[in-house]
Amino acid sequence: MSPSVFEVTKLTPHYWRATINQPPFNLAGSNFFVGLWNPLQEAEAESDLKILVFDSAIPDFFISHYNLQQASSISPELLAKWPLIMLKLATISVITVAAIRGRARGIGSEFVLACDIRFGRNEKAILSRAEVNFGLIPGGDGIELLPKHLSRSRMLGIISVPDADLDGFVSQFVHRVAGLHKPALASAKELTNQRFGLPKKRILMHSTILWRGFYLILKC
Repeated sequence: MSPSVFEVTKLTPHYWRATINQPPFNLAGSNFFVGLWNPLQEAEAESDLKILVFDSAIPDFFISHYNLQQASSISPELLAKWPLIMLKLATISVITVAAIRGRARGIGSEFVLACDIRFGRNEKAILSRAEVNFGLIPGGDGIELLPKHLSRSRMLGIISVPDADLDGFVSQFVHRVAGLHKPALASAKELTNQRFGLPKKRILMHSTILWRGFYLILKC
């Protein structure tokens, strides 16, 4: 599989767009983990960058779910990196936006919960947690962020818009954020995370270990 799951377009010094392109369903496997970590590292190193928007090249799928066919081949070390990636997404010094057209299930839901802002197409943006139906539990940040996410979303932004308006809405938000002072923007995000209380790394790691344990039991 191609390692370039995330196609990064550097539109301006202040604004990048990372498009998820893993046809046909944007399943998250090992190359997804590596592909996400790299642009986050690169974005953090760019002092002028203020906003990073994630969208999908696949109609009806933002991030479908974890690729269970690859689960047995993904090392525990790489799987353990997922909570760290989610913390990086939530704490990086740029504003992260999920522009959601289509399904974000399981690990996809965890991804959008860790972003600062979510703009969703109200006709087809679908977030779901179906793990318990399959004898699993949510890993990553699902259990930790979902119960208290509404309060953080109301502070940092959660919105559902008609599909025809989604691109314009995201563009309007991007240009507004791009005009802000970067140190103040980064500090506002850091303070919001401190006041809100992001889950500790050890808690996220524990949930991921439990998820893997349930998965291994189901395989037996």
